[in-house]
Formats: sequence, C-alpha cells, structure tokens
Amino acid sequence: MEQLETLWKYQELDLLMDQYILEKKNSDLRNQLLKIKNYLVKQEKSLVSMDSDATHKNQQLAKLQLELDGIEKRIHILMEKMKAEDLIPLEELDDLAKEGLQLRDRIRRKEEELNKLNRDLRSFVNKIQNIRQQVAKAKQEYTAVKKKYDVEVANINQELKKLKGQRDKISDSISKELMMKYKNIKAGRTPVVSHLIGNQCDGCNMGLASLMIQRVKDGKRIVECENCGRILFDQESVSS
Repeated sequence: MEQLETLWKYQELDLLMDQYILEKKNSDLRNQLLKIKNYLVKQEKSLVSMDSDATHKNQQLAKLQLELDGIEKRIHILMEKMKAEDLIPLEELDDLAKEGLQLRDRIRRKEEELNKLNRDLRSFVNKIQNIRQQVAKAKQEYTAVKKKYDVEVANINQELKKLKGQRDKISDSISKELMMKYKNIKAGRTPVVSHLIGNQCDGCNMGLASLMIQRVKDGKRIVECENCGRILFDQESVSS
C-alpha cells in the first residue's frame, strides 16, 4: 500500500508536469508566432516570384523601347530621304510616304503598349513595396511576441525543473517494476493510477467484482482494472 501511495504522489507531480508541457505547446503566444511565421514564409515566396516577374517585365520594357527606337530611327532615315525628293522618283517617294505612315502607326501602337506596360510595372512595383512593408511589420511583431513567449517558456521551464526534481526524488522510493508498469500504462492512457470509488474504477466508471475490490482494499498487491487496465488505489484504506 505504501508503494501505491507513493506512486499516487508521483502521478500528481507527473500530471502537473504534463499540464505545463501542454500549456507551453498550446500557448496563445506560440500559436501567434506560428501564424506570423507561416505568413512570412508565404510572403517571402510571393516576393521571390514577384521579383522574378518584375525582372521579366523590365526586360519586356527594354525590348519594347529598343523596337520603338528602331522604328523612330527608320522614320528619321525616311524623312532625310524625302527631303531630297528632287533626287527620288515619284513612285519611290510614294512608297516612302506609305512606309512612313505605316511606321508612324507602328510607333503609335508601340507607344500604347509601352505606356500600358509602364503602368502595369508601376502598379506591380507598388504592390511589391507594400508587401515588403507588411513583411517588415510582421517581422517586428514576431520579434516582440517572441520576447514575451521566451519569458513565458522560461517561467514554465523553471516550474517543470522544480517539479521534475520533486518527482524524481519520489521515484527513488518506487520499485523499478512498478515504475515500468506505470510508464507502460501511461503510454496508452492517463491517469495511470485511479481511485476506487465505491465499487467503481474512477478512471472508466466501470463496476468491479467484489473479489477485486477486496484485493484493492487489502493493498497487498498491485491490482489493475479489468476494463481499462489502470492501477487501482483505495485512498480510504490509506486514510484509515
């Protein structure tokens, strides 16, 4: 019975440690950090893709500008030829005029295309800058939340260290066989040790046979619930 009473005290500390560990895992600050981190990862990927798109748009812009410069150069050459119209046959002069009109139409279309691309690029760059600002803001928020979380974790770890010391000290008084049984049961369910309440196991609320109840009350052996497998402990027998 003394071993069971010690194991019960061990379990109280063990379950309290589990609560602290769960508190650390489910911390609102931790969840907030994970949320910010996921946002940053997503936005960083978007920025890499958008930077690549911006580079491509700039290349398109440069190519279009070269085409426009080429057309304007061709028009300049035509204009120079047409100035010397007295040296050019009328038929050729007519062809040059037609080509000039075609080139001017091409210039108009290229300029429209160039203006649209410039507008798109400015809008795109503004969007990138906005995302960068949001990312910078999120990083600052992450740093601030991380400081708070580190303090929270440090406090929890301090409590865990203190509880572990108390628990380990108690475990020295428990047989290796009983500790092994405790750990094996805990791998499947908690709590491991359950009170005997009347004729029921407090862990699963199932009724127990009279012989099993008597064995629990005697406290001469380790008795496990036939239904859930928990170790049964009669607090009243210890108190009396």
